[in-house]
Amino acid sequence: MQGHEVIKNEIIDWSKELWFALFFLTTGFTIWPLMVYFLGQALGLEYFSGMHLRTWAESKVYFLANDGFVRPMVRLLFLCSPYLLSLLIRFGLFYSRRNA
Repeated sequence: MQGHEVIKNEIIDWSKELWFALFFLTTGFTIWPLMVYFLGQALGLEYFSGMHLRTWAESKVYFLANDGFVRPMVRLLFLCSPYLLSLLIRFGLFYSRRNA
């Protein structure tokens, strides 16, 4: 029975992982850009105060494939940052529990 529990704990729960990915990627592609834009405007940053939301979203956040290689990768990293941050936190918690 104890061996079965050890094996069960090491198996990845893919349904849980997919739900985390769905939640944080959806947040990253919808809510995160709005939060950054409106926070930038609330703080009075010159970059955001001189730009409309539509202009910022269409030309700065959501990218076109013909924009080179580096810019779309940076934009994709920005949009995936909530998911990547959640992965970093989860791995940190996993390793801290494992070593304790």
